[in-house]
Amino acid sequence: MNDSAIFQGLTRAWSSGTPPTMAPMTQWKNMFFDCPMAVASHLQRFMGKQAQEQMQLMGELAKEPNPANAMTKELAFMQQSALAWNTEVLELAELIQTKVLAATQPETNAEKPPVAEAA
Repeated sequence: MNDSAIFQGLTRAWSSGTPPTMAPMTQWKNMFFDCPMAVASHLQRFMGKQAQEQMQLMGELAKEPNPANAMTKELAFMQQSALAWNTEVLELAELIQTKVLAATQPETNAEKPPVAEAA
């Protein structure tokens, strides 16, 4: 069994004692449409932000008179990008876990306000 925190929730949710709580078509939609669309949207925002930062850096590097400083700035940006990608992978794993586990949860009616208890 995998001890990773990402998979512990999946193991509990998909254990043999867990009754199905959602219609099969809703599960299919959640697993094969909602989850991939959420991941693609999240990745697109991240990659767009990274590309914009790279273009801004290229504009700054074009004005840099010293090639050593330009190389240092580019290496610092690459290091920052690697750390940002590491964080992004963890965010994607959490997003996927949330979307996949949503397939095992009963649907809630968000339009209905909670009933206030009389004091």
